[in-house]
Formats: sequence, C-alpha cells, structure tokens
Amino acid sequence: MKTEINHTNGEESLQTKGRQATYLEVSRSLEEKVRSGLYPPGSRLPPQRDLASELGINVSTVSRAYKELQARGLIVASKRRGSIVTGGAMPAVHARTESAASVASPNAVIDLTVNRPATGEFLAQLARTMAVIARDPRYPETQEYQPPQGPEWARAAGAQWIAAPGFAPAADNVVVTSGAQHGLYAVLSSLMGHEGVILSDQLTYYGLKALAPVFQFELAGIPSDAEGLLPERLEDACKRMRVKAIFTVPNLQNPTVVTMSLARRAALVDIARRHHIAIIEDDVYGPLVRSRLPTIASLCPELTFHVTSTSKILAPGLRIGYLLTPPHGAALAAEAVRTTAWMPAPLSTLIATRWIEDGTAQTILEAQRTELQARQALARELLPAEHLQSDPACMFVWLRVPPPWRSDDYAANALARGVNTMPASAFAVDRSTVEHGVRINLACAASREQLTRALQILAHTLRDRPRALFGTI
Repeated sequence: MKTEINHTNGEESLQTKGRQATYLEVSRSLEEKVRSGLYPPGSRLPPQRDLASELGINVSTVSRAYKELQARGLIVASKRRGSIVTGGAMPAVHARTESAASVASPNAVIDLTVNRPATGEFLAQLARTMAVIARDPRYPETQEYQPPQGPEWARAAGAQWIAAPGFAPAADNVVVTSGAQHGLYAVLSSLMGHEGVILSDQLTYYGLKALAPVFQFELAGIPSDAEGLLPERLEDACKRMRVKAIFTVPNLQNPTVVTMSLARRAALVDIARRHHIAIIEDDVYGPLVRSRLPTIASLCPELTFHVTSTSKILAPGLRIGYLLTPPHGAALAAEAVRTTAWMPAPLSTLIATRWIEDGTAQTILEAQRTELQARQALARELLPAEHLQSDPACMFVWLRVPPPWRSDDYAANALARGVNTMPASAFAVDRSTVEHGVRINLACAASREQLTRALQILAHTLRDRPRALFGTI
C-alpha cells in the first residue's frame, strides 16, 4: 500500500496504490498535511466525493478515512461547511483497556495521549461512597436545581481544594464548574469585551487553543526556559500588543513538565500589575506537587483567575472543577456556567465535596502519587536522559527528539510501530520555531507492563532514522 501526494499549480492530489487498509493510508496522508500546515486550522478538506473521484476509490472508503481523522480530533464535521480542520487541538479519547486479545495482537496501538489517573483507587472509593451517600443530609438536594456557582457547601470544599500553604481563598470567590475546561470557558467569557491577545507558552494546553476560534481571540506564544516564561519577552509583548490576559500552567506545565520558579511567578505578577492585565492560572496538576510554591492567585488575587479540577487527581468521570475569580468576579463567571450547563452536576458535586471534607480525595491522591513515581522511574530507565524532561510527580514526560527527527515524523513513526504520542504541533500556538518533542502520557497506559513495552518501542524508534510512511513527490 502506497500513498503519494502530488503538487500541481499549488493543488494537491492523492494517488493511492493498493487496497489494503486504504482508508488508513488516506487518513494518515491527510493527517500529515494537517500537521505540516498545508491544511491549516479552519480550512476545509476536499468534499468526500471529489476526493474519492480523484483517488479512484469508493466514497465509503474516504468517508471512513474522514471518520478516522475526526476520531483523532483533527477535523470536525459540519453539514453546512463540510470537514473543518481543527489542527488536532483536542486529542481523541478512547477507553483504557488491556484485554488478552489486545495484548496478544502485534497491531494493537498503545495510546499514550491522554492525561488520566494511573490507578483504580477512584472506583474502589466510589463503591464505598455510593453505599452510604444517601445518608448525607445534602443528598436530597441532588434532585433539585442548584445555583450556577454551586451550593455554599460545594464552594467551601472548592476553596479547601484550591488552598495551599499560606493561602486560604474565600469561598465567595469560588465557582463550581464541570471540569477545568468548563472553568476556562467561564474565564474567557468573563473577559469578553476586553480587546487583545492572550499570551501563553509557545507550547501550551491544547484546550486553550480549542477555545480560540470559539471566542475569536488571538494566541501569541512567549518563549520560556527551565524556570518558565521569560520575563523580558513577556514585557516586550505587553508593550507591543493589546493583551487581555496571560495564560500559564505554573506547576508541571503541559506539555514540557516545567514548574515555574518563585522568581518567575513574582516577575509575571509584576508585569501583569503594571500593564493591568488579567492572569489565567491553570493549576490542575498543582495538588500532585508535594512542596508547592505559592500560587499566582495568592501573589496577585486582584487579577488572577485560578482554574483547577478533580479530573487529573481523582478521575475525569467525576467532572468537577473549581474556578477562583478575582474579588467580585464570581457572579459573571457563574453566568457563563448557567448559559452552558445551568449548574454543575449535583451528584458529582456532592461526591467531590464529601471526599475533600473526609480525606478520601487525599487517599486517592497518595495512590496516584505512588503509581506515578513508579512510572516516572520506568521512563527514566528506558528513555535517554539527555532528551527527557520529567518530574516524579507528573503524569507525563516530554521527550525531545534530536535531528534529523522532527516531532511529527517521530510521532508518525512511533504510531506505525504501535505507540500513539502527542507531537509538539498539537501544542504549538503558532507557526514559529518550537522545540521538537512529544508528550508521553505515562498514566494513560493500562499497566506498568504495557507502559514498559511502549517505552521500549519509543526508545528504539528514537535510535532509528526517520522512515517515510508515504511516498511524496
């Protein structure tokens, strides 16, 4: 099976030879064009019938290829506009399984693209909680409508979850959300009407990228180093541009694993205050860090929106997040919750509250930390140290790929060998030169044994040379 892409007068045509897994070859060839920027975010793929006619294959085959791209989060389907390229802003999420059939199959793909908890402690604790939750005096409230910001007891639990050494936020400034992404949506809704760009790391959280076309704001990438965003480059951007907010992940930055130093946090706050710019602090990984530095919200409460959730620590299925707003900002954020979800899910809200109050959340957190330490040790053992950015508390590692590798080529070659990772292009804010690397989600593997197999494949791929998966003319 071979797929070729010809360029004639600036237009592309795919020529497919062979018929084995044709739809996969078509989807991979199109993915290569999306990743390279030939189909930029917001553009449309060719109509399915047109592409089928050009390739000389069935429309059903092209339709299957497009569904594959949609499953990977590279396109969205619209009856009116066709197949719109997202650029892979959001990864595809599949159930984590390791059946006997998948273990035995040499073609089974090991997915290392999703940040999810590494243990089953959540389910064990949930079974215990469900057996007794009806006795909670707040249980009858779960069948009723609740305030969009969440009931008072839930906001108090959120304040406790956000609290850090020397920092006890007021529950009045907390809004309960359906996860961190929902909280980020509420923040951006609060900032509507503030003209300007949002500054972030050059490689940043793909959920922020996904919201850019929704709120029609521009993202601008700021270079960073091992301590975080470079203050002089941040200052320069604030002088040159109309900036509405600075977005940062100060603890275990996604995807580079960098934890921002205290000096950089103070510098960021100083810049934001002098230029009167909001700060969006995404701290979903903060609870994993044992010796936490002061949150940016504690250093600059008047400008900072602090976003966190239980998804990475407890389980994504709980779908509870907490947004700490600047003083008097909760009402506006709550309005965004009302218009999108009306209120946070009452049963999940009660479960999360009970677990924060009685220490169950801490029990799950400790189980998570223990498993992550073991998986991080595997990564340090099996992957070359000179290319690895890691932290014992983190759910993922950042693997730099040296020349002649490019991140997309490496990810494609690794996928062809059975391991799916997230290349730098999924996190890149713009087309500027960024570090070539892939994010490897250690917690995503179903077991340490499966993770070991995947890391061995990744290490072997790194020692190899880039190999063409498609013929290109």
